Amino acid sequence: MTGPSRFQLIAAPVTVFGDDGELDLGATRTLFGWLHECGVDGLFTPGTTGEFTALDDDERLRVIEAALEEFGADDVIAHVGGAAARQTMRLAQAAQRAGATRLAAITPYYFPAGDEALVEYVKRVTDVSAGASVYLYVFPSRAVTTVAPEALARVAEVPGLVGAKVSGLSFAENEAYRAAVPDGFELYSGNDVDLVRLAEAGYAGVVSGVSNVFPELFVRAARAARSGQDDSELQPRIDAAVAATGAADIGLLKAGLTRRGLEAGIPRISINPPTREQLAALESSAPFESARHSL
Repeated sequence: MTGPSRFQLIAAPVTVFGDDGELDLGATRTLFGWLHECGVDGLFTPGTTGEFTALDDDERLRVIEAALEEFGADDVIAHVGGAAARQTMRLAQAAQRAGATRLAAITPYYFPAGDEALVEYVKRVTDVSAGASVYLYVFPSRAVTTVAPEALARVAEVPGLVGAKVSGLSFAENEAYRAAVPDGFELYSGNDVDLVRLAEAGYAGVVSGVSNVFPELFVRAARAARSGQDDSELQPRIDAAVAATGAADIGLLKAGLTRRGLEAGIPRISINPPTREQLAALESSAPFESARHSL
């Protein structure tokens, strides 16, 4: 585990599509630049918030290339995971050719992988990713592959796998993973609301979808955590930001970005659009009012 002084705020940015559903790489790159200017430490892209399941392989690589151009290789975790190792391996090699040195791969999804299959999957990915730091992306509620703490400890022994990003699980469940893996294994959590606790407990960082709309708030919280500053009044604001965005609902994130003056488009995946009530709650939330005044 790392100490609070090295804790990272990694944004999980949306991917911007035009009204015709086509990838708007220019607007996506603009979003990346804005997040960089706001002070986030890096990007995890294209992940769940970036609608990776709705992107062609070529589109995924173009998004990764844009992130690398804006942040540089050290500060980009390029997500190359697919449902099967073959696609993941192909994307991993292509991302490395584009300059990526940090790769993430979601566990096999749709068909759940058992422990032996998961170890084999990770070995195949790391074998073609020599020289890169590889992270396993664990999201059981979406991927349907369940990874027990002892299974993650086993996978952590695979050479080349340096850490994991865990989403959709409680802080207590994250702690069970932390207790199981060896020292030095980097754990990132996708739970925006736990940022302060994660930093205090020695996690490598948080991968935050909500920071798309409220980067200033999350940057301030991460910096406070790194410096050991007592900034306890930020937790209620983080709670409110997470609630206002429906815990990083993609439609609400894009609506929030649009209202902050950025082109965000609409989701490509088939999800219900935000309701009027949700949009009103977002705009009237304290974090949004604060962000509006910062423009």
